[in-house]
This record gives sequence, structure tokens and C-alpha cells, in this order.
Amino acid sequence: MIVNNVNSSAKYYSNSVTATRYTGATTAVRGAQKSDAFTPSKAAQSFSEMLAKLKSTPDVREDKVAELEQRVSSGQYFVSSADIASKVLTNRY
Repeated sequence: MIVNNVNSSAKYYSNSVTATRYTGATTAVRGAQKSDAFTPSKAAQSFSEMLAKLKSTPDVREDKVAELEQRVSSGQYFVSSADIASKVLTNRY
């Protein structure tokens, strides 16, 4: 990249009125700094709430397990051979 007439732009910065105006502006901006803040979006808040609910639910549904144990032990739990074959093939391939 070639930059021409570098010295011609220096006259703009040598003007004391312009320099005072620029330094005054930076001082005003520095005094108006605010602290950092983070505000999550509504979608993020909703996701956070759903994640908290999922974490609070148990991994094993004890009532469902107890019901199936009772049905198996009493001999009332039957699964068709077609269902078994379907699941085996689905999981295999």
C-alpha cells in the first residue's frame, strides 16, 4: 500500500483549537464510562429455565420401573416377537 502526502495531513493536527477540541472530547468520553453488564435474551432465559427443570427430573422413573417389575413377575408382560425383531434390527442397522 502506498500512502501519498502524509505531511499534508499533519497540518490538521497541529492546529491548537482542533487539538483542544479532540482532547476535550476524549476526556468527556472517559468520564462517562459505564460498568459492563450482561442481559440474556428471552430465549436464553427460557432455555435456562428448561435446562434447570431437566436437571431436576430424575433419570429413572421409579413408578414406571415398579409397574413393569410387577407385570413381569406376575406374568402379565408380553412383547410380540415382531416388536423384538424390529427393535433388534433398528438398533443393529
